Amino acid sequence: MKVPVTTWLRNIPRPYWTLSSVEFMFWFATAAGNYLTVFLQKQGFVAAQVGFINAVNSFITILATPFWGMMADKIRSIRKVFVFCMGIAIVLWAFIPASSRIQAGPVMLMFLVIPIITFFRNPASSLLDAFVVQRSDLDRVDYGHVRLWGSVSFAIMSIALSAFLPRIGVEISFYLYGLTFIPLLIIMGRMKEPDVPGPRKSLSFRQMGFGRLFKNYYLCTFMIFMVFLQIPVNSSLSFVPFLIADVGGDTALFGLFAGYKALLEIPMLLLMRRLRRKFPLPLVLASACLFFGTEALLYSQADTLIKIFFIQTFHGLGGGLLIGAAANYVYSLAPPGLNSTAQAVYGAAASIAAIIGNLGGGRLIAVIGIRPFYQVIFVVVFCAMAYFILSLLFGIRVLKKAIPFSR
Repeated sequence: MKVPVTTWLRNIPRPYWTLSSVEFMFWFATAAGNYLTVFLQKQGFVAAQVGFINAVNSFITILATPFWGMMADKIRSIRKVFVFCMGIAIVLWAFIPASSRIQAGPVMLMFLVIPIITFFRNPASSLLDAFVVQRSDLDRVDYGHVRLWGSVSFAIMSIALSAFLPRIGVEISFYLYGLTFIPLLIIMGRMKEPDVPGPRKSLSFRQMGFGRLFKNYYLCTFMIFMVFLQIPVNSSLSFVPFLIADVGGDTALFGLFAGYKALLEIPMLLLMRRLRRKFPLPLVLASACLFFGTEALLYSQADTLIKIFFIQTFHGLGGGLLIGAAANYVYSLAPPGLNSTAQAVYGAAASIAAIIGNLGGGRLIAVIGIRPFYQVIFVVVFCAMAYFILSLLFGIRVLKKAIPFSR
């Protein structure tokens, strides 16, 4: 007997639609804020300069992400910190194009504005992950099925932008970013706080006990793994516009590539519930390296725009595994009361990797060229996978610690 679609929809829990809407709106807006590298490239910056700017942003993110995560845990509200940070970020982000035409003494004003924006903007995804993963667990909603709506909206916006940005310029994306964020900030501002076990009042930093984060073997080895993996993965993604330019493509089409990649995240996010039931989350995370490594190897051989486009398939599939498993893995290991801080430290680990990847990647491209650069990326990705697998085996066989699934 077939169940009517309307009945099926009514049976879906309301928290699923609420959290899915949050993810949809966040990533829809975030896609419009994905053009800083392209904007800088069109301003005449070379790979090494763009890498330096991205590295500075990553250094600031290392400091800002744990700071805002700790503040969220301290005041017992991820939601309030998220709204505060993004409210400031969207206003300043719209000022970037104008600031690129203003000199502040010996430097361009843009170089002063971007770090300030980064302090408020870049921790947003870690805060959102902490909020949605926590709410998904409390409301018994599958995080992978919620997060896939973020990939859908990111793909929609990215593909749409790729259709008209080549004609009207990438500057419009900086204004569109803020406008599309406003509905989300209104909704998040009106949401109620989740019923989380533990004290609801603000805690002192001593009461929070940050040292508990570093007493978990698997959490610490995962953070090291993320630094090791995100160095090549972040660097690989950052310099795709230069690979596009190398084959004679228009870098404004980067949005189309990003949208296609986001669509390919969806199959893995749909499968995440089954994967979590059958395999420990660390093994799911390790398998993502196979896709990232294959992507880098194929990039080193790509000589046409269409080849680069379809190679994004591997990043999408690997990214789907990483997105669906990493946040849940961190949440499963986080000590009580430190969920936001744990997610923030995870985000900071990725930022440390981004600094190394952007600084080293830009210089490496200048020395050996874009294609040999991706061959190096291939080697580093598989070294990261080997480290993570060995750390798991050491934990199981030497330390006698069971591999955690998820709670």
